Amino acid sequence: MQRKQSRNIKRRKWIFVIFLLSLLLGTLWPLTLKEATVTLKPIKNDDFSVNNVNMLGRNVVPQNALAKDADNQLKQSHYIGTALIVHKNKIILQKGYGYADAKTKRLNDAATLFQIASIQKGLTATLVMKEIESGKLSFDTKLSQFYPNVANSDKITISDLITMTSGLSQHIQPVTFESEADNIDFSADHAVVIGEPSIGYGWSYQAVNYRLLAGILMKVTHKTYTQLFDQMFDRHYHLKAVQYDAFKTSANRAIGYDDSYDKPYSDNDVAYHRETGTGNVAMTTGNLYRYYYLMINKKMIHSPAQLWQTKPGESYAAGMYHFPKYMTAHGILPGYEPTVILSKKGQDAVVLLSNQYYKQHTFQPLAKKIFTQMTAIPTK
Repeated sequence: MQRKQSRNIKRRKWIFVIFLLSLLLGTLWPLTLKEATVTLKPIKNDDFSVNNVNMLGRNVVPQNALAKDADNQLKQSHYIGTALIVHKNKIILQKGYGYADAKTKRLNDAATLFQIASIQKGLTATLVMKEIESGKLSFDTKLSQFYPNVANSDKITISDLITMTSGLSQHIQPVTFESEADNIDFSADHAVVIGEPSIGYGWSYQAVNYRLLAGILMKVTHKTYTQLFDQMFDRHYHLKAVQYDAFKTSANRAIGYDDSYDKPYSDNDVAYHRETGTGNVAMTTGNLYRYYYLMINKKMIHSPAQLWQTKPGESYAAGMYHFPKYMTAHGILPGYEPTVILSKKGQDAVVLLSNQYYKQHTFQPLAKKIFTQMTAIPTK
């Protein structure tokens, strides 16, 4: 009997020891992971491959002549933001320049979030393509099926909206914001005709096209645009695109500046909220490049070439300008200027996300110059 009690006591002691160890490991395990991210092993050349998702979130200092030359050009141009340069499927540079927040002296780096402005239109088009591939929409679906009150809606197709050849414009913007649906209804109510749709009219860059596409997505799926966006790009593909409200409070946000650090732009909730589907999310350089990489490699949709098909004589489709050997995307918001230039297969790319923009000042020519020097592909 005493032996049995002794064994039970020993058993209980061991259970208690195991319990304490589990508690101890539970508290130390996150610390171990954190330390592991700080004390990294030396990086091998192969680790710079764009297939290595972890590298897209890390600073990469220039190591070869091509990267060092690009780095010098960025410095000499007083570039403010984060730059990512990919050459032959290798990340040769990813680093920050200037301050993300001059007040706190926080520097830009690979983890900094920037507003991507109109580049978001490409992601909206991707959501539309998912519905086309599922059979809920087609490129020939008429706008009148969803917004019959819009003039010429019986002539305007999904394809016309994607390529901005609808002949629609919106001159009046809302001064308040209630919801995404109300915002898009406002656009539909204030859309005006500036020409006949499709080839007969030609192209005109008008954000109303993509707000209407966002509204169509909401009507087809019975979800808000934000829900659709987060479901696809955040939860499914882990691109960590941040909506405006979350961006404002993010520790990694870049403050947008005018011509100097003495002139930061103030947050403007209504101005951003009314950009439903057209330009109110933030991303890092690495995750933005990864979006294009996944698209080019048909990981998001089956036929990116079909989505990116332009109308005859035009170059714009689905948030990008398409040329025979390269593609480019660009955006502008107060204090932010994103620029992306990619070769057709994405093996070469320049991604500049800047937190400085003001009139008659742009880093887009610099991005094109670096891309051309790297690839020998002339850009317009």
